[in-house]
Amino acid sequence: MKRFYYTSALLIVLTLLTLSLPQPVAHAGMFDRIKDIYNTPEKLDELQQQYSDAQALLENQAEKLEQSLIVTEQLTQKQAELTEQNEQYRLQNEELLAQNSSLQAEMEQMKQQRQSLIGKLITTAVVIVSLIVLYLASVRIWRFAVWRKQRNAAARGISG
Repeated sequence: MKRFYYTSALLIVLTLLTLSLPQPVAHAGMFDRIKDIYNTPEKLDELQQQYSDAQALLENQAEKLEQSLIVTEQLTQKQAELTEQNEQYRLQNEELLAQNSSLQAEMEQMKQQRQSLIGKLITTAVVIVSLIVLYLASVRIWRFAVWRKQRNAAARGISG
C-alpha cells in the first residue's frame, strides 16, 4: 500500500514537471510565409526608420557627451586654477602671520621701552624735585644758622 502511494506521488510529480516544460512553437504555414514575403518591404522601411531614429539618438547623445566632456575639462581647469590660487593665498597668509608675530613682538618691546623711559623720567623728576627741596631746606637752615649766630653775636656784643 505504501508503495502504491509513493509510486502515484512520483507519477504526479513527473506529470507536473512535464507539463511545466516549454512546448515547441508551432511553425507558420506556407501562406503565412508568402504573406511575410510581401510585407517585407514595409518591415524594411519600418526597420530603416527605427535605425535612422536610433542613429540620430546616438548622434545626439554623442554630442551631449562631447559637450559634457568640454564642460568637465573647463571645470577641471578652473579647479586647478583655484587650487593654485588657494595655495598662493595660504603662503601669503603664512607670511602675514609671521609678519604680524614680529610686529607684535616689536610693539611689545616698544611698550616696555616706553614704560622704562616713563619710569626713568619719573625717577629723574623725583630726584630733581628732591634736590630742589633739599637745596631750599639747606639754604633755610643755613640762613637760620647764620641769623642765630648773628643774633647770638649781637646779643654778646650788646651785653658785653
